[in-house]
Order: sequence, then structure tokens, then C-alpha cells
Amino acid sequence: MTISLEPGSPSHRLYLTQLAIYLRHSRQILAAWDHYSDRHSDPETFQPHDEDAYGRRQQKRDADTLFAFGRVYYHADELVDVAERQLAQLSPSDRTRRYAWQVRELREATQRLYAVRNDWLTVRAALPASALPGTKAYEEPLAESYAEAWSYLDQWAIHGQALFAVNALAQRHLATSAPTQSTTASVHPAAATPFMGRR
Repeated sequence: MTISLEPGSPSHRLYLTQLAIYLRHSRQILAAWDHYSDRHSDPETFQPHDEDAYGRRQQKRDADTLFAFGRVYYHADELVDVAERQLAQLSPSDRTRRYAWQVRELREATQRLYAVRNDWLTVRAALPASALPGTKAYEEPLAESYAEAWSYLDQWAIHGQALFAVNALAQRHLATSAPTQSTTASVHPAAATPFMGRR
């Protein structure tokens, strides 16, 4: 896939906004799941009181998280690519190295998510004609696909905030370096003379 997203562009800001919405929704989904799990599991063994009901509720968590990630999914690789380019322009530090690790985690999670989707499309294409949405033959492999995707979606929930931090650092770097470049050009006007003379 060709990546053409420019840092700070309207599209980049839109995709970050969509990511912010996902981060908020994923936290709500996870909090609701934790509340359910605490109430419906043995506090000592952590085994669910009703495995079937627990499994259905877990499937809902997986599906809700994937649905929340929906719009981010189509631009996840672009967001990661922009963050990697922005990090390359920043001076190395403990903070930027930590962000770089988080961005690598997001890159890995994104690739895994795309692979899970491709696997599901292959499975769906092989289903018999009678396996329609709503039937057990369709819903069971779909639920398995959602379950496989969930851990990678959770990685986005955990590390997604790093993209905002990297973007803020990059924007601050641009803002502080631009006046320096301007000042340098005005202090040394002769430096531009050879280029002007070649026209």
C-alpha cells in the first residue's frame, strides 16, 4: 500500500481524531468487561460461574472493540508510518526511544490485524452457501476471528496514545526550528547569492 499521508495535514488530524474516539470507546468497553468479569467469576479461582454466558459476553466485548476500531482500521498503517517519520526527525532520548518502541508495537499489531482479516475472508469464502449471517456455521468462525483480533486491538488501546505524543513533539520541533532557520538566512544573506546567481 502506498502511504501518502502528510504529518499535520487535515487527513492526519482527522485520523487522529478517529483514533481518539476509539481510545475512549475501548476504555469504556474494557471497563464494562472488567465489571462483568468481576461479578460473574469466582474471586479465588477466577473461573466463570456460567461458562456459556461468560463466553457470549466475551464475544460481545470482542465485537464491540472491533466495531469501535472500524474507521481507524483503514488508516492504521498510515498513522504508524507518519509517527515513524516524525520520530526519525527528533533527537534521540529516553522518551523518544520509548515512543519508538510503542510505535513498533502498533506496527506489529496492525500487520496482525490485517492478517486476521485476510484469514477471515478466506474462511468466509470457503463456507457453504447455507452458512449465512446469523447461522451457527457463520457466527462461530466469525467469533473466532473477533477473538483473535482482540489482543491486537488491545495493543492499540494500550499504545495508541503514543501517536499523539509523537505528533505533539514533532509539531513543537517544527515550531522551534522554523524561526532558527529564518534567522540563519537573514544573518547570512550572502549564503543565498550563489543559488540566485545560477538562475
